[in-house]
Parts: sequence; structure tokens; C-alpha cells
Amino acid sequence: MTAQCEAILAELNALPAQVRADYLRILETAVRIVPKTWTRRRGVRLQWLTLRHGDDDVLVQVDSGELSQYVDWDGPRSARSFSGALRVKLGTNQCAALVYGNAVDSRTWGWFLPLLVGQLPRLDTAVMVDVEHHTGARSTLSFPVTYRRLFVRRLRFPEDVRAILQRAKTDDG
Repeated sequence: MTAQCEAILAELNALPAQVRADYLRILETAVRIVPKTWTRRRGVRLQWLTLRHGDDDVLVQVDSGELSQYVDWDGPRSARSFSGALRVKLGTNQCAALVYGNAVDSRTWGWFLPLLVGQLPRLDTAVMVDVEHHTGARSTLSFPVTYRRLFVRRLRFPEDVRAILQRAKTDDG
């Protein structure tokens, strides 16, 4: 396992058991849905993941402009600019997360502007998951991604990512 993966595992194992279990449900959902929604043009789609109290299913919503209330889209995007929106989304839920790609800055002004300067938006090299739990625990986890190329480029998580989640499930902390 890479050093980055070991650091993620250590962060997950440092959490209380109930918080870790909720985080793992959110993270497993993110790892499952991100490759299906990724496109070269849009990158990793901004998605909300919420876990309600007493519910085992994670609700997935593609961001439909909700972030625009909290983020200055003319300025650089960063995890700090998403934190206010994440707190609001947590509301009365058990756990909430925002999933996005680390190349979100290259898509700030859409697809057209980079083409004017002769560049394509950068490819995401990691999937960022900002997670907040109702107990106050908050983490930003970064999972590396690779691309498989057949006829069309496909985003994939390395096996290390799945190994981290499986190992975090079995560890006592």
C-alpha cells in the first residue's frame, strides 16, 4: 500500500467506531458511483452524499447549483469554500459528504475558456471527499485515481483504495 493510502487508513482508524462506520458507508458509495459519473469534459461531478439517522442507505444527489449559494464561482474553488455548504447539508442528517475531483479549479469557467487559451481542462488525479459527521468530526480524504484507455478513457480507483476500505472495516481502531 502507498504512503497516501496508509495515511488515509490511519485517519479512519483514529475515528470512534460509529463515526468510522458511517464514514465507510459514505466512502464505499463514493468509490462505487464516481467512475460511473466521470466524464472527460466535466471531470468528477460534484455530488452530495447524505446518511440519515437510522438509515443504512446513502442518498446520492448530483449538485444542481446548490453550491452557488456558498461559493464565489469567479474565484478559485477550494475545500474551504465548500465547508459552509457541507455544514448546511448535514442539517439533521447523521453524516454528509461532498465528492469532487481535485482538478475542479481547471473547470471554474467551464469548458469554453480553457479551449480559448489552447488547453483542455486537467484530468483529475484524485477524488476528494469532504465528510462531516453530526458528532462534529470532519475530514477531507483524497483517493488517487487512474485511467484505463480502451476506446474511451475510464476513471478507475487503484486496488489500494478498496483495500483501505476493507481493512478499515475489519480493524478495531
